[in-house]
Amino acid sequence: MLGFMINHRRSTSVDAYVGCRLKQRREDLGISQERLAELLGLSFQQVQKYERGLNRVGASRLFQLCGLLSVDPSFFLMV
Repeated sequence: MLGFMINHRRSTSVDAYVGCRLKQRREDLGISQERLAELLGLSFQQVQKYERGLNRVGASRLFQLCGLLSVDPSFFLMV
């Protein structure tokens, strides 16, 4: 059936790791969740969900975050 695609995605350990790194960098720069949300055009609740790993950060949003937080995308890689 091509009409509907159901997304059964659940957050993963990678989502939690990216969120943890996001929170760490945001706090290192002294930026509030509210301010980061404002810069991204999102609600602060969405930033909270990213940081807690509840919502996956898409590729385009990740690149936007890299610019705002002055980090290379590799900052978010698990090692």
